[in-house]
Amino acid sequence: MNKTIHATRLLVTMSCAFCALMANSGFAQEQIENSDRSSTGEKKDDEIVVTARLRSERLMDAPVAVTALGAQDLARYNAVDLTKIGQMTPTVIISNIRQTGGGSLAIRGISSPATNQGFEQAVSVAIDGVQSSSGRISGLGFFDLQQVEILKGPQTLFFGKNSPAGVISITTAGPTRDLEMGGRMAYEFVADELTSEGYISGPITETLGARLAVRYRDAKGWMYNDALPATNPFYPAALPAQFNILPGRQSRRIGSDELMARLTLQFEPTSNLVITGKLFIQRAHDQGSGAYAQAIGPCADGFPRTFGVPDTDGDCKPDNHTSYSDITPIFADTMPRADNNGRGRGRENAYIASLTGVLDLGNVSVTSITGAIRNHYVSLSGNSQTRDGGLTFLEDTSYRSYSQEFRVATSFDGPLNALMGAYYQSTRDGFYNDTVILASASYDPVTGRVTTYEKEAYLTGKTFSVFGQLRWQIAEQLELSGGLRYTSERKYHSTRNLYGRNGPVGQFNTSNVVFPSSVDQTPGVLAGRFKDSNLSPEITVSWHPQSDSTLYASYKTGFKSGGFGNGSPVSVTTTIDDLNFDSEKVSGFEIGAKGRFIDGRLRLTIAGFYYDFKNLQVTVFDPATIRYTIDNAGVARQRGLEIEGDYRASDQLKLRGALAYVHNRFADYTGQCYGYNIPLAQALTAPPPPGCSFRLNPNGTRFQTASGATVLQQVLDGRAPARSPDWSANAGFDFSLDAAADTTVVVTGDAFYSSSYSASDSFSPAARQDGFWRFNASVSLGDVDSKWRIALIGANLTNKYYLLFAGDRTGGASVPLALGEQRGVINRGREVT
Repeated sequence: MNKTIHATRLLVTMSCAFCALMANSGFAQEQIENSDRSSTGEKKDDEIVVTARLRSERLMDAPVAVTALGAQDLARYNAVDLTKIGQMTPTVIISNIRQTGGGSLAIRGISSPATNQGFEQAVSVAIDGVQSSSGRISGLGFFDLQQVEILKGPQTLFFGKNSPAGVISITTAGPTRDLEMGGRMAYEFVADELTSEGYISGPITETLGARLAVRYRDAKGWMYNDALPATNPFYPAALPAQFNILPGRQSRRIGSDELMARLTLQFEPTSNLVITGKLFIQRAHDQGSGAYAQAIGPCADGFPRTFGVPDTDGDCKPDNHTSYSDITPIFADTMPRADNNGRGRGRENAYIASLTGVLDLGNVSVTSITGAIRNHYVSLSGNSQTRDGGLTFLEDTSYRSYSQEFRVATSFDGPLNALMGAYYQSTRDGFYNDTVILASASYDPVTGRVTTYEKEAYLTGKTFSVFGQLRWQIAEQLELSGGLRYTSERKYHSTRNLYGRNGPVGQFNTSNVVFPSSVDQTPGVLAGRFKDSNLSPEITVSWHPQSDSTLYASYKTGFKSGGFGNGSPVSVTTTIDDLNFDSEKVSGFEIGAKGRFIDGRLRLTIAGFYYDFKNLQVTVFDPATIRYTIDNAGVARQRGLEIEGDYRASDQLKLRGALAYVHNRFADYTGQCYGYNIPLAQALTAPPPPGCSFRLNPNGTRFQTASGATVLQQVLDGRAPARSPDWSANAGFDFSLDAAADTTVVVTGDAFYSSSYSASDSFSPAARQDGFWRFNASVSLGDVDSKWRIALIGANLTNKYYLLFAGDRTGGASVPLALGEQRGVINRGREVT
């Protein structure tokens, strides 16, 4: 097997080396400066063109808070996925947690949790015009890109749906007029990671152009697995003798690999018609979703616990170590979709297809964008972040989306112009999981199964919207624009337990239960319907006192649909109200200024904003019942200021920097407390944990459930939402120096800062991330025409491990009157490439 892997790596490396040699023989490597077919990108004169308002305009002219990253910016520190792309811009935090919802995307401190597949993200991603708000997008690799635009604040008018916090708009490279070949090879030392990619682009006929790009990555892994074989700590109390095995790790490191390809065809049958088709495919493998989170404490003796059993191989701090055992073989034998294979593993298949047509009729242009997205991830892993495997999780998630957009835009010489369009999207989220909770004593001697519950669920959605904008050129330098989008959403959710056991954790044998709240009265099925509509207006006034300056003020609104949670198990007492949640809404004002100064060498942008978010969708994991509590926060008030700029000090030195202050605070929101174990005998006398209180009866006594347990809550008024630092900033430089034989040396350095924030929606003290600095640097040598370049790239050079996402850990609230332990997704440490 190892020989096959090494042979594959060698073959891909040799293939891309051939591409690089061809590039050195006279083919240009830079796509941005040479592609005449694209409407966006960074030009040779250092001017940037963006499409934030669905038309090409200079960055300095667009009355939108947008950060544009060109191909050179992305290559500077090898930003090849959304997490790394997000690291380049203040207020952006992106995590890929792999499990259930896939990932969480935050801009300006507003995000949606990744722990529930039914949640759509408050930040949507548009790839070549095809939009998705699924967190699964965060797991894809991005390469051969032309430009990334990070649009901050509500973007509902111009983008299909679900973008109250912002949009990440990605434009991939297109065909070139002339034949080009290029290649890139990278080796990262810490993770033993080899990446190879190459492209070939050019004309096939006078009217047809093509581009094929391929990327392969294989990593031994930057995280180390410390789990050793051990005796099952839950034997013999709940299980027979054949379960008395913990196999330990399958390898010392947590590795992964992926193969991606993108084919682009561009057809220009006439001078006014362009049709572009793109197909992206990704195949990836990893060691299962549970392998990429860690136990982060708090742990009294330094060891994490699952249902009270310590893991002496594990630790309780954010670092590059975890403890993660393969699955006891007999477990896999009793799980229908495990294929009698107990190795922790994950497999992802994804594709994105788009077909775009642009017809230019002179003063009127017509655009059609058809898009299809498919993502399928299957994972088998322990999900307790300990070697004990107290929670074994087989998960099969799928996401499918089809969308169609038509729009018409005018460009008359008169003062009035318009844009109008319609958008349709259908989606289907599928979720299956087979869960083993060892402490639940769910072994069935009749069937031989140890499954606590086996569940399937799906959520379908249909969205239709119409939108329009009218622009009035009041004077040569003054424009007033206004528009609105009407959106209609309909969703249907159905879930059922295929198998369930009743035990101390939950009553999951629901096959004969008729749920009164279900719209489908089939025994065992819990189903519901959701529908909502929204009208989101927007108005902007912009003034250009000079050709290189813009002042603007906007009133914006936004909307993100409600729906149903798709991840929690169903018990005999579950109602549809336990799964549903309302739509989010946002409204507020933004003012900004942009300009170029000192003969165009200094470029500055500044934006101030004032928004109110209502009904933010939140969820907190309840480790006692193995389910997510879904809720809507009352109000989150956002006030902030952002400054961004760059300065070309000389032909050799370019400086850049950004500073953001975002003050997000909840109002009128009381949420669930983090995990904390209060024994029933002490329910009425134990003090609450820090930051929490007991729910009270009208007479002031503690509220108790039917079992006698008290209910903890948090009054979160005045607290910032999760993943919302008040301050964030970056500063950097590029210094280039001509060397001998028509070559240049380029040295770069960047510093990034974030103030403290909570990585968890439950606000556990252990999930607090203190403020930190992160540093990147690189040095490269190449020829003046950019036909070849070799670089040494250092990212996160101070080796700072910080939290991207966190939550209550299954089995972690097992020590009486102690803070529940947390799991965390950690940012990758030092990289030297």
